[in-house]
Amino acid sequence: MIRPSTALWALCVMLVGYALFQVKYEVMAQEDELARLNRQIAESREAVRVLNAEWSFLTQPTRLAELARRYLALVPIGTAQLGSIAAIPLRNADPQIAPPAPPAAAAPTRAQLATFKPSAER
Repeated sequence: MIRPSTALWALCVMLVGYALFQVKYEVMAQEDELARLNRQIAESREAVRVLNAEWSFLTQPTRLAELARRYLALVPIGTAQLGSIAAIPLRNADPQIAPPAPPAAAAPTRAQLATFKPSAER
């Protein structure tokens, strides 16, 4: 006859063995997920490198200057386009016009007045 404690220990060993197999398969699934994420990160980094290379090519000053010359038809500013200081309107020096007054402080609300305590009561 099997003693009850032996049966209990055998059951515990089986449960621990089952739990270990479950943990093993969960760890394997997590490792697969980690490998997939690492591959995705590597692919993203490679894509960023390619985009940086393209950006460097597209923003070369000589290339941009050539595109601007070809498509924008820009010309240097001529002296006729520059104005004189006399053409700039001056401020109105009329003393009758006063600067705007600062906004008035808002009146306290009833709730603020209810919570107000004079310094003697504090």
